[in-house]
Amino acid sequence: MRVSRMTLLLAAAAAVLAVSCSDTTVVATVDDTAIDKAEVTALRHSYAEGTGFNGEAFRGDLTRMIYVAALKNAAESDFGLTDLDDPAVIEAKIQNPRPDEVPIFEGVAADPDRTDATLAAVAEQLVIRDAIYAELADDEAFLTDIFENQPELVTQVCARHILVATPEEAEAVKARLDAGEDFATLAAEVSLDTGTIGGQLPCPTPAGNYVQEFSNASATLPIGEISSPVPSEFGWHIIVVDQRTCPESVSVLIADPAAYLHESALSDLWIPWINEAITSADVVVASQVGTWTSESFGILPPPAG
Repeated sequence: MRVSRMTLLLAAAAAVLAVSCSDTTVVATVDDTAIDKAEVTALRHSYAEGTGFNGEAFRGDLTRMIYVAALKNAAESDFGLTDLDDPAVIEAKIQNPRPDEVPIFEGVAADPDRTDATLAAVAEQLVIRDAIYAELADDEAFLTDIFENQPELVTQVCARHILVATPEEAEAVKARLDAGEDFATLAAEVSLDTGTIGGQLPCPTPAGNYVQEFSNASATLPIGEISSPVPSEFGWHIIVVDQRTCPESVSVLIADPAAYLHESALSDLWIPWINEAITSADVVVASQVGTWTSESFGILPPPAG
């Protein structure tokens, strides 16, 4: 995906500047970081004067900006990371997202209420996430354990499968495939997975995305071989892995863990850190907007009346 306007960040910055000239009200502070109302109102067209204002949406957008400020402050204090809001880095993320990030940007672009400033804000969050992932995953023992004992967490596969209800049916399917029957034709005939064409699963897919038994098998089966029946909560699978990508050695994984680690492994590191970063931040929200509550990581609306 490439955004059509190469000057998107400049447009976003101009939008913020245009509204900030008339509205520099501080609506929240995070430690020593102030967030102006203008920074929030730049995120939606509907915030523009004369087009309506939604307090709940504003609190939601401000909450996400509080998160970003807290994460940047924690990234600097914990790891010495700075310049995570560098416009050049943010634009590079917008112009060259990873495949798993493309739907995120497409979702923002498809929302007619969202502005270029929102796209830049989302990119900034992803830049922060990537930087923190790299720091948190910089643990040789942790990465060695995953490489040796959980290869599905660092592997991408292109696989096909035929799903049936019983082990006897699975053995019969394997026998027919071993005898030379066409995989796609047989999948169309007997597979319970009617959502795939010829048994072909999305390619490539992180092996860790699959149910555990399938995940383990797809990460370790010899390429191109017809598997023995593999049980899962869905039934019994006959699997063929056509392609597999993984780090060649633990040293390759250690050199760039974020390029290989499955989201679940990163989340195990990321979630405790992000929770601590947000709960430990000194957050104050303007009374006319609401009250920050660290218990719910959000802003309660001001009292009615």
